[in-house]
Amino acid sequence: MVVALRDVITQGRRFVVPSGAVRFAVTRWEVRAAVKQARKSCQSHPATVRISWDLDNTLANSGALIRVGQRLQEAVVDAKPVPNMLEFYRTIQRRLPDAEHFVLSARPRVMRHDTLVWLRRHAVGPTDGAVCFVPYAEAKLKVWQQLARDARLVIVDDLSYNHEHDRPTIYRDLVELAQQTACVYVGFYPIGAIAASSEAIEAIASQIVKAVTV
Repeated sequence: MVVALRDVITQGRRFVVPSGAVRFAVTRWEVRAAVKQARKSCQSHPATVRISWDLDNTLANSGALIRVGQRLQEAVVDAKPVPNMLEFYRTIQRRLPDAEHFVLSARPRVMRHDTLVWLRRHAVGPTDGAVCFVPYAEAKLKVWQQLARDARLVIVDDLSYNHEHDRPTIYRDLVELAQQTACVYVGFYPIGAIAASSEAIEAIASQIVKAVTV
């Protein structure tokens, strides 16, 4: 593993590595580790349907706290669930009982413990090995591709940023890639519809079930 040190000794000689190069190497290692984790999870839990869930602003309403000035490190602990989204999660569990669930978040790895505590507090069920972190949102694509290799993939992810503002920005290019990779992509607007009304749960769940069981 690459560590955040600038001094590197090779064959008895000391070299200074630019900090940007160190960050790049660490980030690349983290992406590879995430893909490896996804592959191991797929091998350990074979399934014909996999569901990849985002955390922030999909299951956890952290954006609401960030907008009032709370730091992400605190928001991941204090966030309440996005309205109706845990009910949606459990509806999918009930209607697709053989599906495997995977949590994929662009959070720093140091937040893993607090993330697992939040998931257990709210009875969200993936095993620890199915909770995965990537260093930036675009890296999710490599993990999704791994999850989709041997199963029909459903992605539930708002894919938005700038949550310190009233109107977040959507990763439009990444949305297109999510739509291409998954059988079903549930994004910013369907998640908003569920949050606004529990009546949207059954309609969206039915679309998912129909798409993956055809």
